[in-house]
Amino acid sequence: MIAASAVARATASLGVDVAALKDLLAEMPQGVTVITTLNERGEPVGATLSAVMPLSLDPPMMVAAFDRKSGTLANLTTEGQPFLIHLLGAGQEPLAYAFSGKGASEKFRGIEWSSDLLGLPKLPSCPGTIFCRVAQLLPAGDHVLVFGSIDAFEHTADAIPLLYHRRKLRPAMVMESA
Repeated sequence: MIAASAVARATASLGVDVAALKDLLAEMPQGVTVITTLNERGEPVGATLSAVMPLSLDPPMMVAAFDRKSGTLANLTTEGQPFLIHLLGAGQEPLAYAFSGKGASEKFRGIEWSSDLLGLPKLPSCPGTIFCRVAQLLPAGDHVLVFGSIDAFEHTADAIPLLYHRRKLRPAMVMESA
């Protein structure tokens, strides 16, 4: 039995205790990604996201949850718009922090990057990079889900992933297989 003091209760007038919910959700480790694309002027834009996950293998798809106010999201509203999902690894905390602010194009100042075959901004040394195209958008509360069709990917199998857990960036604890 769970003690009543351990349970955050919703009140009829206030709804869910948002602070307690945030504390609970901070216990869920999340992979850290940076999503990049180009704005209408062809300038690079990007954002750090931890709410990104594989959705389907047939067809191959990803889904990413963007804050409705995201400057990067504003550039992903057209079906077919290409974007890159960069899976960050241990030691790439500076990239995560650089892309976590609210501005869009100024995030690239002082950041090493190159253009991929379509001119998309590609970050170096990531354990994985997934090339997607916007397939669908779905408003969801204070976020918008961007569904991406996967066209291609790159993967480094032995990299240690970067996680967001308890409101801090941390390298994943990797267990050796038997």
